[in-house]
Amino acid sequence: MTPGEETALDATRLEDLAQGALVLAAGAEHSSYRASLDWARASIAEHGPVPLIRPGDLGSERMCVTVSLLGSSAALAEQLPTGEEPRRAVRALERRLGRTADAVVPLNTAAENALLAVVTAASCGLPLVDGDGCGRVLPLLEQTTFTIAGVDVAPVALATPAGDVVVVEAAGSRVEELVRPLVLAAGGWAVAACYAMDGARLAATVVPGTVSRALAAGSPGHGDPFALWQPKPRRLGIGRITAVEHPATPGADAAGGTALPSRPTSVVVSETEGLHRRFRLEAHNEVLLVLADGAPAAAAPDQILMLSAADQRVLDVERAIPGVEVEIVVIPAAPAWHSPQGRRLAAAGGLILLSPDLEPDARRVKHPDAERPEETRW
Repeated sequence: MTPGEETALDATRLEDLAQGALVLAAGAEHSSYRASLDWARASIAEHGPVPLIRPGDLGSERMCVTVSLLGSSAALAEQLPTGEEPRRAVRALERRLGRTADAVVPLNTAAENALLAVVTAASCGLPLVDGDGCGRVLPLLEQTTFTIAGVDVAPVALATPAGDVVVVEAAGSRVEELVRPLVLAAGGWAVAACYAMDGARLAATVVPGTVSRALAAGSPGHGDPFALWQPKPRRLGIGRITAVEHPATPGADAAGGTALPSRPTSVVVSETEGLHRRFRLEAHNEVLLVLADGAPAAAAPDQILMLSAADQRVLDVERAIPGVEVEIVVIPAAPAWHSPQGRRLAAAGGLILLSPDLEPDARRVKHPDAERPEETRW
């Protein structure tokens, strides 16, 4: 958004957002994405267009609430929403805080979360903030630029499709381990309203412009989804997947921290042009590290994506198959993620640690062959 520009998300712009939100959706389930899109379409049809506002438009007297889908996106497709979950989550948080929400901001603008934010804003009659709390995707609820800046994730209000409403208050580092069992017991997914803050603090901590970025990426005529991104993503190379490996026992991370809600995966890509390097992508929920001929080439907190060379769509590591040609792309993280606090938070529960000079510490990366992984080779 440019100064003075007013944007409303109507039915047409919603389709642009839905398409652009897939750019960061490395693990999107097609069925849950379609269910979320249908939900957003119905919300816009019932409640009308959603105003899109800049983070600085709120001011210090108004409150913004962050919303996110928690749990398994696949469970969303199996247990469809009633439509009341976002409104009930926001109202529960309002009751706990004794304040009324004035705007909604997405935790991130990838796939279901971008669409859920539209549903929440429409059903609550609130504007949507053009920004989010990540600028990318990370698997844990407390992994946000809000946390880096000292904003508490709690209280967290959860609303489930079964009609449950639960408010959780805990130290930020314990929220994930308390919330996850609740979500599983409730059927596998829930809507969370959290990170309540005033507009001034939001403007200082949010990653701005991410909704507009997704809208631009999804607009017709943009063949390159990264055409309008700043800074520009870095393209490491194009190659063919030659191996996909999974450790036999995922378990908790070696440091004893919070384990990520997925299994470790390694993807080997042989470059088919240029230097003909051998890339190894180490992933846990998402790609966390890329080695090129054994040397670190990219690492979290930057977001690393595999794009199908055929159609430029994001390829989830869980769906990587030997023989598929992919392009490896690195999207620079928001500056907050490259601060010492940001690097520590991004590495929480991950497979790698980042050294103070922003380079992956190769000494801390366990050699994948030591785990005798199950392996699928071409």
